Amino acid sequence: MPEQSDALELRLHLLGPAAEIPPSAPVSATGGGRAGVNLTAEGADLFIAVPDRPLAEVRWIVDRIIRSVTAVAELEAASVVAAEGLSDAGVVSVGLDLHHRFGGRVHIPASPALAARVRDIGAREDEYRAWVDEDASTRTSLAICRDIRELAAHHDHIEAEILDEEALGERGLRLLLAVGSGSEASPARLALARYRPPGASQPPLMLLGKGITFDTGGINVKPYESFVSAMKNDMGGAALAYSLFHALVASGYPEPISLVIPACENSIGPRAMRPGTIVKSYRGPTVRIDHTDAEGRLILADALAYAADTDGPTQVLSFATLTTAALVSYGPYATPVHFADPELQAMLRRASEETGEDLHMFPERVWHLEANRDREADLRNTARLPGDASRGAGSRNAAHFLKHFTDVPLCHFDIFASTWNWSGEAPGAGYGATGAPLRTLIRAFEEPRGR
Repeated sequence: MPEQSDALELRLHLLGPAAEIPPSAPVSATGGGRAGVNLTAEGADLFIAVPDRPLAEVRWIVDRIIRSVTAVAELEAASVVAAEGLSDAGVVSVGLDLHHRFGGRVHIPASPALAARVRDIGAREDEYRAWVDEDASTRTSLAICRDIRELAAHHDHIEAEILDEEALGERGLRLLLAVGSGSEASPARLALARYRPPGASQPPLMLLGKGITFDTGGINVKPYESFVSAMKNDMGGAALAYSLFHALVASGYPEPISLVIPACENSIGPRAMRPGTIVKSYRGPTVRIDHTDAEGRLILADALAYAADTDGPTQVLSFATLTTAALVSYGPYATPVHFADPELQAMLRRASEETGEDLHMFPERVWHLEANRDREADLRNTARLPGDASRGAGSRNAAHFLKHFTDVPLCHFDIFASTWNWSGEAPGAGYGATGAPLRTLIRAFEEPRGR
């Protein structure tokens, strides 16, 4: 067979004590990649060659090689010396992986502009990851509201509004109240932040994030096999929405943006919602609580309907660790994206190719909408397709549940698989949050749609 030509050659200088690495030692490689390392007085020079593959695979191969070096030497920082065959966006994405692996100590001497971009996006990914990794006893709904208030207090063009339990009851957000009813430490809240830049008069882009600060499963208690020990990550959608909002505002985004975060803990207690209860939603349809561990779609439904009424957005982007089906069906790195219109699909595909994060697009289908119907109530929170398919399509059915609660164009990202390092091999990530797919969303929305 003919040899496969290399599409990328990456040279890194890794700083720190490298005496344990013998000169010119071979480095473990995978996926067709090649690598070599040479000692220097300050650390190690690492050469990596990768065949012609998508950037998502390049990132994974490069990270595996760097892991093999750092496993035998305590290196402290990285410098990108050369990156032949890699676009500027690709250099930034590899730089971001190095940023996370080396605690922000990454340098790109040949391009201060790319280094600055790594720092800027890295700060937002650090923020996103910190929210998700924080202990659920402190990253409560109240802490989320505090951070949103503080962001607004430091920016002239952001206003914050927090709805507590009394205000939620007055406005009829009963689904959100039902989910949060069992917790005193992290009670139901709806946090809103509205960015209105000077001179902008058009309706906003809305960013909606699920903020379940810990998910016990409720009375239908989540078993160990359902990742209950990692369920502090169930507010990953809120963290992603907040960090994207922060990034766009900091970049001087010229159009209005609304941030909407329904937040609470899905807890167990005498006030916790019961299976079989029928709750009237803010929008009007009644919902039977078939299973208390399908709570994320409930809080999103009320928040979506309410915020669409009050803010009148042009489009809603919804982010949620909504279903374990996203991990089971699509693997540890993929993000299912539901309902993106053709223009948005093109933006997201182009951005994901440039950042090396996998997005998979799925359209609206009537049978998934109808799978959410119920005999006792209008809807139920555990959709079922008929017959032999009754246990399938969990991510798609849950996304379609949300379609019953707004007429505004909605694009839903099920980030359960991609936001947490389930495989242990996500590029640049240790145990816990990965930061995905924030860099893709920042890249996609660098320019407002239609410009």
